[in-house]
Amino acid sequence: MKRLLKLILALLLSGLLCVPAVFAVFYYTQPMEDVSHELFRLVDDGEEYWDGGDGWVVYTEEAGKRTELVSNGMGGYTGLSYSGQTFYYSKELTEESDSPMLKIGAVNRTVSVFLDGEMIYTDCPELDNRIGYLTLPMLEYDRMEPVTVSLSPDYQGKTLTIAQSTGVSETQPDDETVWPCDVTLYCGYAYESGLIASSAKTMIPAVLLFSLLLLLIAVFIWNASQGIFSPKPIIFALAVLFQMCSVLAKADFFFQYFGTLPIDLTDLFFYFSVGAFLLFLTLHASRLRLLFAGATLLQWISVLLSFFIQTEKLLEYGDLYVFFMYLPQITGFLTLAAALIGAFLLWKRGIPFFRHMAQTALILIIGYLLFLAVSIPVLPGYAASVFTRLAQGVIMLVPKFALTLLWNLCLLSGLAAVLFDFIEQLSRRRTELAVLSSKNRLALESYENLRLQSEEIMMLRHDTVRHYTLLQAMAKDNPEQISGYLEELIGQTKQIRPVIACRNQTLNILLNGKLNIAKAKGIKTEIDRCDAPEKLPLSDPELCSLILNILDNAINAASVSQKPYILLDFHCKAQHFVFSCKNSVPDKASDNKKTPTPEHGYGLKIIRQIMKRFGDNMLSVEQTKNAYRITVVIPL
Repeated sequence: MKRLLKLILALLLSGLLCVPAVFAVFYYTQPMEDVSHELFRLVDDGEEYWDGGDGWVVYTEEAGKRTELVSNGMGGYTGLSYSGQTFYYSKELTEESDSPMLKIGAVNRTVSVFLDGEMIYTDCPELDNRIGYLTLPMLEYDRMEPVTVSLSPDYQGKTLTIAQSTGVSETQPDDETVWPCDVTLYCGYAYESGLIASSAKTMIPAVLLFSLLLLLIAVFIWNASQGIFSPKPIIFALAVLFQMCSVLAKADFFFQYFGTLPIDLTDLFFYFSVGAFLLFLTLHASRLRLLFAGATLLQWISVLLSFFIQTEKLLEYGDLYVFFMYLPQITGFLTLAAALIGAFLLWKRGIPFFRHMAQTALILIIGYLLFLAVSIPVLPGYAASVFTRLAQGVIMLVPKFALTLLWNLCLLSGLAAVLFDFIEQLSRRRTELAVLSSKNRLALESYENLRLQSEEIMMLRHDTVRHYTLLQAMAKDNPEQISGYLEELIGQTKQIRPVIACRNQTLNILLNGKLNIAKAKGIKTEIDRCDAPEKLPLSDPELCSLILNILDNAINAASVSQKPYILLDFHCKAQHFVFSCKNSVPDKASDNKKTPTPEHGYGLKIIRQIMKRFGDNMLSVEQTKNAYRITVVIPL
């Protein structure tokens, strides 16, 4: 109970510490409120007329002569003097904004920006950048991002003027329509916070995945250092690497580094990650390996086929091209679903890894369903969007959202299974080291027991001639003293330390070491039968834990009894190994109490846990007023 309370307290304290930490980490993923003003924009769909903008004047100016252009009612203007003429649009800025920034949607146009006639930005610094003297050329490429211009804090009340280039055409100049770019006034802090939020949303999951990648590599190296060269952690690490690349490829700034690619790397890396994870599960599967191997092969074939068709242009764009493009989504969903079902089947067959994976998946499924149930009245928009996206995936046979949910479920469940498996390996390793240490200690005690017994036998042998001579003299002179003298010799012989010498060396070490301890505490030890097979269906840690707990309990109880003794009887019978230990116990009326040990109360529980695999009837416990007997039967 105390251990459970400590665990609950530790979980509560950890939760209290994690809440502010998570809040601090994810705080910057939400941008500041963007208070922006659309100063100039094209007509929206559904709008019937464009009134020229709020306060804007669109015109051309040549050497001081200004000519206003005519609006066409849809955001365009006509009335150029000649083809390719630079035109201007200006407005007095009255809108309020902190850290004011202009965003101009100039795609293939060049622009110059003026505030009260003073140039603050230009695409062509080599030109005569004065209003009325500009002839701006067209860009030879399309911009990936809009033009951004910082304004001075005292911008309000000043006149903003933008000069924009036009293309040279063969039509009449006065009939040519020009389209001013979209202009937005926004808060620079909000824009910067948006960039920070976008970067944080990308980097936080990427860093978490990178940390997981390092953890899996560390597990792989640790296993190799223990003499276990298992590719499973490194395959899982490969799946995590592909997932991390998928997250990074989704970033807004990805194309700034790598340009436009013929294929969406976000989806490609995601599908490769699913394939690597299925390969990882295949290596763990034993009884259903063909199922997992088939799912893995199907996913890899579909991903590679989709990749080559999109990159090599083997097909023209059409229904068949779209089918192959979305094929990895369909196969990914089906194969992950099959793998999850296989994990539940292998859980029922007792495979530890899939037991942990299936249990974690079940907890996550129940938790998410409860979250959806709670969100229906609290966050109806979120629940509705989840069900809508799932329904759209079923109707269109492109289950991207369902695949993402299933992938997250499998990834988290697989990670939990790996961690549990690694913790169990560490626990087994620690147990093996503890058993090895105990065996070494008990081996020394067993050696000491043999040495003392040898000394006692040598002393008795040394005195044998003297005893025989004395008995011969007693037979002639005092025959009545022979009986008493023989009883004394028999008593001395019984005092010689017992030594176990059966066929099982591990059992010899354990028993001789403990018998030496019992002898040192004044406990009389007897051995009725002494036989054991060379191999028992127990590992060394299990055998060590079983025998030591039996003997520790016996020594602890016998050492405080009035007539301390331990009787051992172990032998083979009808393809079974029978081990019995009987010991004296304190009288209930006595004031003596069993001396507690650090493992007090756990010994019998451990014994029952080890023997549970052989059946409930293979462990027998008998207790009388003055004795306690425990018997274990192990099938051979």
